[in-house]
Amino acid sequence: MINLNRITVKNFKIFGEEPYIISFEDHNLILLDGPNGYGKTSVFDAIELGLTGNITRLISLENRQNPADVVVAHQGARDVEIILEFKDNDSKVKVFQRKLKDTIPNDARKISKFTELWELNEIVDGVPVSAPENALDAYFDSKDFSRDFLLFHYVQQEETSRFLKTNNEAQRAVELAQLFGNTREADEKFNKLSDFSRKITISKRNVTSQIENIKRLYKIDDNMSIATGVVGLHFHAFPLLASLGKTVSWDAVTIPELNQEKFNSYLAEINNVKNLLRHQNFFLRSRRFDNATLQQEMLGLYVGYFHSITNNERLVANSDTYQLIRHAHSMLRSGDLKQIRSISKFDVIFQAVGLSSSASFETALQTRIDEENNANGLSSIYSELIKHHDAMISGFNKIPNESTCLLCGQDYESHDALSRAISQHGHLLRSELSGTDNLLVAARDTFNSNHLSPLIQMCTTYLEQTLAPSQEDLRSLSKAVAARERLDGLRKWLLSERIEHDDLIANSFPVEGGSNYISGAIEILCQRIRSVIGTASEGYYEANGSSIFERVYRDYFNSEQEKLGQIDISLLDKKEDYIKNLYFNSLKDISDELIKLSKQSQLLERALGDVAELTTIVRTQIRQYRKKLITDIEIR
Repeated sequence: MINLNRITVKNFKIFGEEPYIISFEDHNLILLDGPNGYGKTSVFDAIELGLTGNITRLISLENRQNPADVVVAHQGARDVEIILEFKDNDSKVKVFQRKLKDTIPNDARKISKFTELWELNEIVDGVPVSAPENALDAYFDSKDFSRDFLLFHYVQQEETSRFLKTNNEAQRAVELAQLFGNTREADEKFNKLSDFSRKITISKRNVTSQIENIKRLYKIDDNMSIATGVVGLHFHAFPLLASLGKTVSWDAVTIPELNQEKFNSYLAEINNVKNLLRHQNFFLRSRRFDNATLQQEMLGLYVGYFHSITNNERLVANSDTYQLIRHAHSMLRSGDLKQIRSISKFDVIFQAVGLSSSASFETALQTRIDEENNANGLSSIYSELIKHHDAMISGFNKIPNESTCLLCGQDYESHDALSRAISQHGHLLRSELSGTDNLLVAARDTFNSNHLSPLIQMCTTYLEQTLAPSQEDLRSLSKAVAARERLDGLRKWLLSERIEHDDLIANSFPVEGGSNYISGAIEILCQRIRSVIGTASEGYYEANGSSIFERVYRDYFNSEQEKLGQIDISLLDKKEDYIKNLYFNSLKDISDELIKLSKQSQLLERALGDVAELTTIVRTQIRQYRKKLITDIEIR
């Protein structure tokens, strides 16, 4: 038995700097008597603080006070200490010191952090030596001396039933069990069972993970046994390829060095072929439609020029006529009679622009050329000047805002003033003409007004009203004519699939809107083509990732539809089993490992069930005991 022999307090509550000593030696009962405020409670607080490092009564003050100093320090003193001297049955003395720490952060002064203010020392040969917080637990042979002190050794005023006031039945049972028997040993067993159950669960999870990894790694399913080592006779899944000497590696008579990488690759390839066969109908239909949308040039020729193919010769002739008139128009406007005479096919030009026979024009033209040739040199010069002067007047009339002479640069301030000046110069030139010269100019004016000007005007109107095809238009039309058979086939296919598209085919040549219209029409047509492909069979897009079907179709079937019907999926299933058996025949160690892991998993599953049953029994017994304990000691 250990007794409190002596307590010394310094700077604690009402006790000042002078150490205050209370001796309990050789006394079994000590009574403290005195008026309020004389230190009775302070002595009990000092004993509790020294033994537990806390004063439980301070908890109720937390919400009402936020002290600036340590609440138990005498007048804010820093040197606060409590020394407890104990003596056991063998009269051995042990001394402990509970002392206020030297350095205290401001927030540590809060009552909620009261226990952090103190350090525990053991006095050895008069010298304080730092001791761990569980030193008193060890000295009193207790697992939780702070709890035991409040439960067994110290009953506060008006707190005689504190330990019964908790609403937690299990907690009350634990505290009461200190008096009437406890379930600690049963709790420890229960915890061991729970811990053991967790370890078994982890072990079983690890074993299961190993089994699943092996099966996934080696492509093993629950319906296959890899321990048999039975391999059937070889056969070709693609006999046609074999007959042509194109056998693929996984379908060969012998497969050397069949390692894991090859095994996984072969099974994946066989699965690709099987998926293509399962989805062949939609694949072939989708392929036809996709190929159609990829023929962008052919679709462009179709929507742009299909209606123009039958009129090809007429359209080309019209284009030639346009170019002829455009070239002739430039020569006619020059007024140069010799250039005009070099124009060919006047009859074609006159017919195209809507004029009558060109004979009178050509006769008048030749007459004018002969008259010019017969004129003397000076008359010819004056005639040319007047011709160009008249042309200049016509040009100035087309720029009504111009007031500066383009020849001399003089600014006449207004267009009218400039026109009058030009006319005066014309009169001056005409005044220099002889009678013969006047006849020559008059003949020229008559030819211009009766023949040349009307022809120029008609050619101008024709060129303005006619949309001429470009060289690119003509090349595209020529391509369409050359590809007429393919375009007819495209039209038949579109009609057979009931794809509406006639509204997209251009009716004019050249195409109104040009390349922009054709590009837009191609896009719309491709959308309509894709819209009628239909719904893919279930799992099609997942199986055809990265367009694997196109590669399989090319490698194994030479992109020929009829060859798809020569392969049976069941034959591929047998080939897959053949390769698996061939591979697994060399994996005896893997088979043994799987068998071993499977047995471990079964044993762990059984152990887990047994532990769960024991855990349920122990938990039930503990609950029943605690319930009985509470019932037995219930205060009535």
